[in-house]
Amino acid sequence: MPGPRRKRLLYASPFPPMKSGISDYSEVLIYGLREHFDITLLIDDYRLENKNLYQDFKVKVYRKDPLVFNLFDHWIYNIGNNPYFHGYIYECALKKPGLIILHDFVEYYLTIGHYQNKGRLYSKLYELAGANAIHRIRKYTKSGIDLLECKHLTHQLPLNIELIRSDNKFLVHSEYTYQKLSTRIQSEGRLRKINHVDLIGDNIPVTDRQTLLSRYDIPENAVLLSSFGSIDRTKINHIVCQTVNALNEKFDNKLIYLMVGAGDYIDEYLSPTIRKTGYVDLVDFNTFIRCSDVVINLRHPTMGETSGAVIRALGLGKPCIVSDDAWFSELPDDIVVKISNKDLKKDLRDSLFRLLKSPDLMETISQRAKDYIQREHGITKISDEIADFLRS
Repeated sequence: MPGPRRKRLLYASPFPPMKSGISDYSEVLIYGLREHFDITLLIDDYRLENKNLYQDFKVKVYRKDPLVFNLFDHWIYNIGNNPYFHGYIYECALKKPGLIILHDFVEYYLTIGHYQNKGRLYSKLYELAGANAIHRIRKYTKSGIDLLECKHLTHQLPLNIELIRSDNKFLVHSEYTYQKLSTRIQSEGRLRKINHVDLIGDNIPVTDRQTLLSRYDIPENAVLLSSFGSIDRTKINHIVCQTVNALNEKFDNKLIYLMVGAGDYIDEYLSPTIRKTGYVDLVDFNTFIRCSDVVINLRHPTMGETSGAVIRALGLGKPCIVSDDAWFSELPDDIVVKISNKDLKKDLRDSLFRLLKSPDLMETISQRAKDYIQREHGITKISDEIADFLRS
């Protein structure tokens, strides 16, 4: 006699080749969730980079393929602060509530971009944030300034209230976001904190170290300090550039600061010891983490996000220097080095110098980091917790 029917899950997310950390996150997580559910992936109008996904899962393209939401037992919507990757998912989450994995507390860019595209920005902004919000943005729109370039408005207008008012459940990855949402979501059954999944498997594809460094003209004996992801003012890359230039006088082997990602705001600092790669594929991305001596990942201000790059680096046992803020501050003190945004330059200089002069300390941090990620972020543990939350 056949057993009970497996529950059906609709899983909406960007996937590679969409250039987003959430794409990489979802490509890992769905294989853990597959142990619990029959999964259909809901994507936008593009072809998946990983052709195996078409064999391992059903795939629906939003607004091209027929889709009946009620044929599913559960729905997961990955929401990040990017209108180009998450606009259709935002729409679906409001249409058919399920479980939102909220990757950023602030949803300014997503909400502004989504309703600009629909030609409903002013009416929706008034509905969500009142006349004061209209007053704040009008001086920029009158001057022809793109609201998606107004970074200073993000914390004045987090614009996540429409999601919060919906009937969705929420899964977050940080205590920071959990506490902020818990003041607005009264039902404990609608909100849960579950760790970000480990993004480093046992058999991750990598490039040969020598080949990769040679391709980017990086000396093999250099001390490689790296940051990963978009190069942006919120990542404070320019402070790292200044610090590395100052410290280079104190070391025999040259320190090279490598920014693995795209962005041009620090181009004035570029030199033989200050480099950037532009966007790289996931194989090179992982290899650069493996090649790095120290990973530096700073944020100010934070959007309440979790860093997939830091999760990868810790999983590979790389000493990480992070901002002592939001999710980063929640990481155990013995697996990362935390620096204050209040005295950033001094803290960064002192922390880097102490690490690079203490090989034993770097090795201790490395082992603790790997152990922590394997224990608290493993795919089986995280998938089981998400499945339990969906069923509750």
